[in-house]
Amino acid sequence: MPLPDSILVIGHRNPDTDAVASAVGYAWLLNSLGGDKYVAGRTGQLNAQTAFALQRFEVESPGLVTDVHPRVGELSETVPSLRKGQTLLNACQAIARTRRPAPLLDEERRPIGLLSGAGLFANLADALSSTSVLALAKEFDRPAETAIDHTSVVLNCNDFVRDVIPQVVRSEQDDFIVVDDEGQYRGLCRKAALMSPPVRRLVLVDHNEAGQAVSGADEAEVVEVLDHHRLSALPTAVPIRFQIEPVGSCSTLVAERAVELNKSFPPALAGLLLCGILSDTLVFRSPTVTARDRVAAYRLARLANLVAENATEDQVTEAIDQLGETLLGAGAGLGTRPADEIISTDIKFYEEGALRVGLAQTEVTNFSELNTRLPELRDGLQKLADGQKLAMALLMVTDVVRGNSRLVAVGQPRLLTALPYTHISDNLMDAPGVMSRKKQLLPAVLAALSELA
Repeated sequence: MPLPDSILVIGHRNPDTDAVASAVGYAWLLNSLGGDKYVAGRTGQLNAQTAFALQRFEVESPGLVTDVHPRVGELSETVPSLRKGQTLLNACQAIARTRRPAPLLDEERRPIGLLSGAGLFANLADALSSTSVLALAKEFDRPAETAIDHTSVVLNCNDFVRDVIPQVVRSEQDDFIVVDDEGQYRGLCRKAALMSPPVRRLVLVDHNEAGQAVSGADEAEVVEVLDHHRLSALPTAVPIRFQIEPVGSCSTLVAERAVELNKSFPPALAGLLLCGILSDTLVFRSPTVTARDRVAAYRLARLANLVAENATEDQVTEAIDQLGETLLGAGAGLGTRPADEIISTDIKFYEEGALRVGLAQTEVTNFSELNTRLPELRDGLQKLADGQKLAMALLMVTDVVRGNSRLVAVGQPRLLTALPYTHISDNLMDAPGVMSRKKQLLPAVLAALSELA
């Protein structure tokens, strides 16, 4: 998890190459302007194609961020502890030095309890009023555990702050012991910090829908959005920079922003952003592609040193095509991957009225392997639909060579029959010429949903 004072640049769930590339590239670009610190992240595992792109251009993968909920561990402070067997005098000295309660730990650094200034005073009150120096010395020499508060609330560093608030509010403590998953001491956390945790700041790339954002985004502050998908409701507390453009790839928008700012990407990042464009446009074969995508791709190809400095446009085109075909090939094919993995690697969820659907996509170089995997893909989609309470779950299998798709679908019969595609069998439809989930499939699905809502 990036530091709380940094701004996280992150793409959608189940990240594809464009989501990862645009996050990495945009974080670099924003950092180049100075000021705030930006860190790229990803919300899921890398697919084979993205892993190839990162390896090809020797770019480090952005860190995995499963959620951005504030956690107790982010608010804990390192406060010196006492060991079992130390005395009340040691406790007094520690509390006087840190002005904080003193955690008492056993031999394995697990907390026994917490010693507070008030608790120590209560235990030593009689001795402090005594005129006998010997009696006072004897009291201070008692083991610290004799004055311990065994009712101290202990919090796990991985607990979500929102989950511990009820317990914290009921407690009279001002400080709470924080431990790790092994139960070992990590530090202390103030009640005031838990009641008002810092808010994570986010830059969303390649999406603008709350349902596709990293978990916990509703507790974060979205400061900017850069996207190329349909507009969705994303509430913000204050006005933000919000850019959505009808281009084929978010990486195109990152490349264009660099030109506006008179910045040039390092060769490795230029190559990764080029992969983002080639992936999302299917090497310019997708109907989502625009002239802007091509211009950005040619500029990035030269920055990435994909060709010699004096290369002709034809040579640049050839180099881009070669990279694109290798890139698509790296991620294409069903292979021996489990059906659940094929479905979940690239899936997005959409709602229309009370109906919710899941649209997954995978790429192949031909449909020959689809028939043998069809039963298990159908069963995987049914499992997904049942678990997510979907009106329909659909896997778009796209032949990136011939520019066609077939749709494996399960769901409400009235919804399946409302789709404008020829049924090859009960759970398989033919979608010739359909390559874009965003521009071709999604509008057809939403139209069918609106008719039945």
